[in-house]
Amino acid sequence: MSEPTVRTFPTATGVIAYEVLEARTTATAPTLVLLHNFMSTGRAAWGALLEVLNERYRILLPDLPGHGQSIGHPSGFHHRRMAEQLAALLAQESALNAHLAGCSSGGMLAQLLVADGLMQPATLTLVSTTYSTNPATTGYMPPLDPAHFQAGRRWMEATARLHDPYHYDGYYAEVVLPGFRRLRPETAIDLHLSDLARFTLPVCVIHGAEDEFFPITIPQAMAAALPNVTLHIIPGQSHSLIFRQPWRVATTMVQFLDAHN
Repeated sequence: MSEPTVRTFPTATGVIAYEVLEARTTATAPTLVLLHNFMSTGRAAWGALLEVLNERYRILLPDLPGHGQSIGHPSGFHHRRMAEQLAALLAQESALNAHLAGCSSGGMLAQLLVADGLMQPATLTLVSTTYSTNPATTGYMPPLDPAHFQAGRRWMEATARLHDPYHYDGYYAEVVLPGFRRLRPETAIDLHLSDLARFTLPVCVIHGAEDEFFPITIPQAMAAALPNVTLHIIPGQSHSLIFRQPWRVATTMVQFLDAHN
């Protein structure tokens, strides 16, 4: 895997830090943008997949606004505003037509980038995500509301180490975690299946059959609405597949991406 080049992009609320990994096999490789889940970072979330993906793809790997090395974020971590900031970064990198992939909140941001016409990606890969966090839209009441999110001490300490060194001791506990707990459909995502029906690009949906955040009926409904979709349901797996089954997700993504280059 190539050595990362860390860059920064100024926004109205701070800067977005991101890595650029040139493809190992060709200087003219297509670009792949990877968006991570909330409370993680680009490297922490996608790191186990990078060796496979970077073989034939140039990788753009941002830390989402307010996460990791990125400084500042839109009020309330508003996903539409975050998507706008990411689109401006991608425009600078001439990546508005790149391949695009996102996991969980990163998948929500990816869908907003497409739905709002902020970019026209070559393909879209959605891992462990949903088109809406609004029960009135999906017909599903999640068992875990962000406001009630709890995690073990070790997980909390490990996650804090992704953020605090670039901000200050306690930043994760004071800013990132409360930001997640305050997310609501209006600040996260509330698209409708009719919005997805207008996505004409190739889409790959990868989802765990036992996802505790977004049940299997959600990716199935997404796949039924999307005109050009490949659906992969991974048996026995829960949320955040890029952590639980990274090599399987990477292999699935490469097969999909190679088919649409």
